[in-house]
Amino acid sequence: MGIWNLYFILKLLLLWGGVISFHILANFLFAVALAIRLRSRWAKIARQVVAIPAGFALLYHDSNLPPFARFIEQLPALAQFRFSYLLELLGRFVGTREWLLLLILVLVYWIVNRWLRVTTLVLLALLIVPGWLRLGTLLPMLSPVVASQGGAANANAAMPSVTAAGGAAGAGGSVVASANGEVPMAGNPDTALDGFYQRERGRSVSFPSQLGAGPDFDIVFLHVCSLAQDDLDTEKLTNLPLLSQFDYVFKNFNSAASYSGPAAIRVLRASCGAASHKGLYEPAAQQCYVMSDLKQLGFTPSVLMNHDGHFDNFMKEVLDNVGVQGVKPIDNTASRISMRAFDETPIRSDGDVLTSWVKRRAEMPDKRVALYYNTISLHDGNRIEGMKLSSVESYPLRVKTLFDDFGKFIDAIQQSGRKTIVVFVPEHGAAIRGNKLQISGMREIPLPEITHVPVAVKLVGFGDGPRSGPPVTIDTPTSYLAMSQLLANLITTNPFAARADLSRYANDLPQTAFVSSNEQSTVMKYAGKTLIRGMDGVWLDVNTLE
Repeated sequence: MGIWNLYFILKLLLLWGGVISFHILANFLFAVALAIRLRSRWAKIARQVVAIPAGFALLYHDSNLPPFARFIEQLPALAQFRFSYLLELLGRFVGTREWLLLLILVLVYWIVNRWLRVTTLVLLALLIVPGWLRLGTLLPMLSPVVASQGGAANANAAMPSVTAAGGAAGAGGSVVASANGEVPMAGNPDTALDGFYQRERGRSVSFPSQLGAGPDFDIVFLHVCSLAQDDLDTEKLTNLPLLSQFDYVFKNFNSAASYSGPAAIRVLRASCGAASHKGLYEPAAQQCYVMSDLKQLGFTPSVLMNHDGHFDNFMKEVLDNVGVQGVKPIDNTASRISMRAFDETPIRSDGDVLTSWVKRRAEMPDKRVALYYNTISLHDGNRIEGMKLSSVESYPLRVKTLFDDFGKFIDAIQQSGRKTIVVFVPEHGAAIRGNKLQISGMREIPLPEITHVPVAVKLVGFGDGPRSGPPVTIDTPTSYLAMSQLLANLITTNPFAARADLSRYANDLPQTAFVSSNEQSTVMKYAGKTLIRGMDGVWLDVNTLE
């Protein structure tokens, strides 16, 4: 095989280090085809011409990168990435250690190849090493997961039977989620998933026909790109004071999406139950659109971002799902540029953009305003102006700056005297930690580490002074329906009318089982496992893949 021995040795080492997976049969047959002796010079050349692209294709197939069709689909977007960011991504997949190892391998191969038949050893290693590493996990990886049905009746019987607006039950009293967020047991995972979406189609939040008595207030949604609880844990940022100053904190919230467009649709349609990824791009009932609900109650819908929203037509998706005609985004170009995105487009300072909005709000005649604000300050690939840090290195700094800016924004609202409900809700995580399934920053598989996000609600101007005591925590498995129900409760009985007990507004919020999805993958908690279903329709247990 000549120099191709290095190709296979390096792949085995990457497999050993958990960087790639390995398709034993395909690699062995490829190696055998390269090892066959050919006498004709032209046959040898032809084999190399075919082998080089085949080798790249097989390496891609072995990697944990998205399906190649998805890669081709994303080429126009990748073409917009700046060169330094592409190098950063390459470094995450194959780091400095691997490149150094390759140089050592070349040297060792050059020496050893004079004395030993390296090809024979490599062919043996291709059969032995992967099988040995996967001993005990190979069969689960190759077979569909069939969830055990034992104890299903007891599990369902143990769940409380409450109303759809309450928590764990849906229409007709059927269980919608177990205590740990699992989808209720069914004949198989596909049936369970179908049942989940069927139940969700029947769930919705009804906003009141008019506001509860009391002073007027605004509602602000702070929709944050790339922030999951796992990111905060990984970067040791859980002690940042911002969220502890909120009045409500959702501890077990599933954003259900790993990309910005679907996440925006989900939050803007929060008044209805969870939809599949495909369902997000189908017409929804008017009552699903939160901004439309709020418009009926006298809130003027507004849209503001700290970017231009051009990438992946994000701005269009937001405006299409506001549910109110004629809403135009507020211009942000007067605000300071704090960083550049992965495609070198400007990202404005959150502090400047939001402070400008507070000043603008003071001049508006509207009694009530509902603002959707989107920030990409934490997005992968961002470069802080004047700094040479990679986006991963700068992530903790960007989180601290964002939280400081949000804190100052809340203080500015407080000082303005405008009573406001601020809803802090991330789109999805940044996948800072990464794992064996996908490198840091990749979000093709919407795993719990990516979609378990910290959600919080703040009542600015509530009471005579700062809130005392810890926030009201919601520990049950929830998603957007619970956020929407909490808003409906606060609107029905105006909390600013008196210093009421805030915990009563969070009683019996709707629970939602853990299902997250994108175009390629679905992730579901089921039967004590976290299952992944790809385009091939096969369910696999995450624990057998990591």
